[in-house]
Parts: sequence; structure tokens; C-alpha cells
Amino acid sequence: MKAIITVTGKDSMGIIAKVSALCTEYGANIVDISQTVMEEYFAMIMLVNL
Repeated sequence: MKAIITVTGKDSMGIIAKVSALCTEYGANIVDISQTVMEEYFAMIMLVNL
């Protein structure tokens, strides 16, 4: 099964690492990832296989 994960909020160091670690913990494989920083805000969309 595929799922979309979205993450938004104030930018800080380690966001991608933390979300990736949670994906690994729950057995989700990251298929595709898109991310951007707009001024001080972070936005990320991930496609994962569960």
C-alpha cells in the first residue's frame, strides 16, 4: 500500500532525519520525496510504501 506523508512547519535542523527514522521504525520505505524551504518555513511531501 502507498501513502503520502506531508510535513510543514518552521524550518529546523534534522526534520528529514527525524521523519525518515520514524518511517524506518514503522516499516515504511520512502519512494519519492520533495522538499522546500520558503523563508523560515519548511514543506515536505513523501511517497512511501507500507
